[in-house]
Amino acid sequence: MSWLLRCINAPRAPVVVALLVLLGALALRIADPSAVSRLRDFAFDSYQRIEPRTYNPETPVRIVDIDEAALQEYGQWPWPRTIVARLVDKLTEKGAVVVAFDAVFAEPDRSSISRMVRDLVAFTDPETVQKLAAAVQDNDKVLADAMAQSRVVTGFGFDVKGTGKPPRTFHGVAFAGDQPSQFLPQQGGTVKSIDILEAAAKGNGSVNTDVDSIVIRRVPMMFRVAGYEGLFPALSIEALRVAQEASTYLIKSSGASGEISFGEKTGIVAIRTGNLEVPTDARGRLIVYDTGHKEERFISARAVLKDEVPAEKIEGNVFFVGTSAIGLKDLRNTPVQDAVPGVELHAQLAEQMLEQKFLSRPDYADGAEFLYLAAIGLLLVVLLPRLSAGKMSVVATVFIGVGLAVPWFAYSKHQLLFDPIYPPVTFAAIYVVGTALAFMRTERERAEIRGAFGMYLSPDLVEQLARNPSLLQLGGELREITVMFTDVRGFTTISEQFDPHGLTRFMNRFLTPMTDLILGLKGTIDKYMGDAIMAFWNAPLPVERHAARACDAALAMQARLTELNQEWKAEAEAEGRKHIPVNIGVGLNTGPASVGNFGSTQRFTYSCLGDDVNLASRLEGQCKTYGVGIIIGRKTREEVEDYATLEIDLITVKGKTEPERVFALLGDAAVAQSSGYRALRECQDEFLRLYRGSAFAEALEMIATCQAAAEAAGWRQTYYDMMRGRLDALIDDSPVDWKGVYVAKDK
Repeated sequence: MSWLLRCINAPRAPVVVALLVLLGALALRIADPSAVSRLRDFAFDSYQRIEPRTYNPETPVRIVDIDEAALQEYGQWPWPRTIVARLVDKLTEKGAVVVAFDAVFAEPDRSSISRMVRDLVAFTDPETVQKLAAAVQDNDKVLADAMAQSRVVTGFGFDVKGTGKPPRTFHGVAFAGDQPSQFLPQQGGTVKSIDILEAAAKGNGSVNTDVDSIVIRRVPMMFRVAGYEGLFPALSIEALRVAQEASTYLIKSSGASGEISFGEKTGIVAIRTGNLEVPTDARGRLIVYDTGHKEERFISARAVLKDEVPAEKIEGNVFFVGTSAIGLKDLRNTPVQDAVPGVELHAQLAEQMLEQKFLSRPDYADGAEFLYLAAIGLLLVVLLPRLSAGKMSVVATVFIGVGLAVPWFAYSKHQLLFDPIYPPVTFAAIYVVGTALAFMRTERERAEIRGAFGMYLSPDLVEQLARNPSLLQLGGELREITVMFTDVRGFTTISEQFDPHGLTRFMNRFLTPMTDLILGLKGTIDKYMGDAIMAFWNAPLPVERHAARACDAALAMQARLTELNQEWKAEAEAEGRKHIPVNIGVGLNTGPASVGNFGSTQRFTYSCLGDDVNLASRLEGQCKTYGVGIIIGRKTREEVEDYATLEIDLITVKGKTEPERVFALLGDAAVAQSSGYRALRECQDEFLRLYRGSAFAEALEMIATCQAAAEAAGWRQTYYDMMRGRLDALIDDSPVDWKGVYVAKDK
């Protein structure tokens, strides 16, 4: 399983798997199993349902229908042959060109009076029986006489249980190219009409359609019978041979003049009789180009027998005699419609031949589809890793669309059949499999991005990068942010008590909770600089009240550090070593900065640059000077006016020429509402007024009061001790141009 996962996650997995899909599809197309051919047939059926052949009532083909009305009038089938003879006579008298029976008269007529008389031999003398039989004409003889006066095509069928002589043939067969017998369907036995009727007919044709399929899509035009010489025609083409008074079938096969087969025996190409040439598939089958059931083709046998049909509706037409009666079960399924009378199939085939409207699947279709599938499939495989998902979807859609549109155009405009399903389905499979694996790999890469950058960036930034890796490029934008710098006080002294491994564990225990607090309050970790942390808020995604969140993070870090110091103290006492308390200084400042990816094309980092960023760093450095934990700039103070802050000085930091009003952050809005904080703030305001007004001695005297207020408010600091020393120096050496601005000597 792990090996499979590694293979799936390999960079080239989408291409390899897509190529395997293509090769498998090509192999399956070569084998062309029945499932694939059925899928292709379903597509061709769909074409005919969408756009069937247009029925032309001018085509001289009609059906005499032994329908329910005829059965009600003349009784159940089979009728006495005398009635059938009258039907033939009526059609012949009114000018029918051919009468073809979609029926097999395989046995003598049991209703014939001559046969009934012979059964009387047990009850009367033979001489009387013989006289009676001679006096009454045999029904089969009546029908044979009618046939002899007309042009009738009798029917025969195929049955493995069939016995006796093969059907009579009325035609010769010639062929061009390869011997056609090897390509034609072979039948095991036949059932034919009785000899007297065959002898009177002008033609003989098979009433069978394609016995290999539930839906009749192709009908053989020629058959061969095991153990017998000669070829036997279908009823439809035999009716048209008789109509033309042609005597021969010419079968054109592979290897004939003008046929390119590259030395291969590819099968039958066409069958010609008289002036009609019928293109077939390799097995001599004509593809049904279906119109669906049309009532206009049918004339009731009752109407013919009752002389109710005008002569102009009969004259010049080829008639197929069959039944639409449900009880006789001669119904077939066609590409367009289910339960169509079998005789209508023969009529439709004859219409196609007369109109010369054929569906054709060219000899080169399989080869052309294979080459198209291989070429376009390989192109998709090659393009898969080179195009973006959006472009690849467009390309795949175009190829699939072409695979659907071209076969439809070939069918609708040229009646050519090309597979519209297998190539597009293969292209879709290549695209889906390749895209799915690429998606899985992308998700894995996103997970790696989350894992790699989640250690340094806020979750929001990690998600944004995972959704849009293109953000990982050089460039920036100008936006207002709040920047934080932190540093551990006396880190050198602390580090001296640890070996390298111990120092690493110590720093991880310190940086991990500090980082969690920053990230938890929507901050972005810019970088770690030894024991120092740089972070900022409001980038890359907007953060509401970013200055307040930064202040909350600074206060939470100081509170968490108090807890950590208690843990470290207990551990130090347990190990018998001295505990050195860990203190940090935090500098915060708010202002515009350039935020983005900075560095080189080989390596870059998401960071921020700007004057206000530098000021935040300088403010962190002043935490040590002023003896406070958190110093914020004026702009930050303006954003958190409801927080507990104290102005501590007006200083000019290193690298700046203008003084900056700086504040100590004592607590959040709840602390700002306490009485202790308000008393401390009043005391501090008075202290600064005296200090900046050059009343150094009075300011010095206020320090004790301020320290007491600070203790009462819970503010831990050494600020006032530092200010006592500064005031002592100012009293001893008061500057002439004192403006209340302190110029910082250190960063």
